[in-house]
Amino acid sequence: MNTSVFKGTMAEMCYPLIEAAIQQQAAVLLPVSVIEEHGPHLCTGTDMYLTGVVCQKIRDELQQQGKSTVIAPPFYWGINSITDGFTGSFSIRKETAQALLKEIIENLDSWGFQHIFLVSFHGDFRHMRMLAETVIELHSKSSPVAYLADQSIFQQLGYAPLPDCLIPVSLSPDTIAIETSCIDIHAGAMETSWMALQYEQLVDMECAKALQPTQLKLCDMKQWIQGGSSAKQLTPLGYCGNPANIQLDKIQQVEQEVVHAYTDQILMNLMKAAAAA
Repeated sequence: MNTSVFKGTMAEMCYPLIEAAIQQQAAVLLPVSVIEEHGPHLCTGTDMYLTGVVCQKIRDELQQQGKSTVIAPPFYWGINSITDGFTGSFSIRKETAQALLKEIIENLDSWGFQHIFLVSFHGDFRHMRMLAETVIELHSKSSPVAYLADQSIFQQLGYAPLPDCLIPVSLSPDTIAIETSCIDIHAGAMETSWMALQYEQLVDMECAKALQPTQLKLCDMKQWIQGGSSAKQLTPLGYCGNPANIQLDKIQQVEQEVVHAYTDQILMNLMKAAAAA
């Protein structure tokens, strides 16, 4: 399988094709994740690979609905405030990440793209806040950019009421989770299953199946989210969850639910914009 993060993106298109997409009023999906450690069994590009897969599937569904869509080259220089104590977690200053992201979006805007949607599956709240703040600032200057995320994320970030450029996606915790007896939020059953489904060659399956579940409790999470040595002390192998609990059938269902939910919200946003035009 092709493991290039540029697969299916504008990086593989010649410029006349990009110009043609603009003429067709194509929407743009911009994958925005990071490179960070994911335990001894998953590659550091896990978030980027999974975000890319979801964007490809969203694009396919949008095109089936008659909406021309392209995927921008991925942005993967973001914030890792929890795993920054580990080798392989590139942690970029907020100001640096924002400056680069703004200019990428400004390029897309200046070329004539009328709808730019940011998609990220990196769960670091500092990263997600950076994305939200960047989008809100650009939107206030009439940039056609929006950021999609689980509605619970926007709630936890304190955005109420939501500006139009922050698009909440309704995802049921029961639908999008793999049953596990422990807190499973980083390189555990969910991400290991998802990578095994889409990029099995990038998963050390023997290692994953030998890993024991972490035993973090809710009271430990305050220390874990501090990152650095605090997080590394609690999860010395760089994962939080149960990587051995690989469930390919369940994760395939999860993926379908996520793709459908994001696609539906993008379509609703596009219809709303067309009605207002």
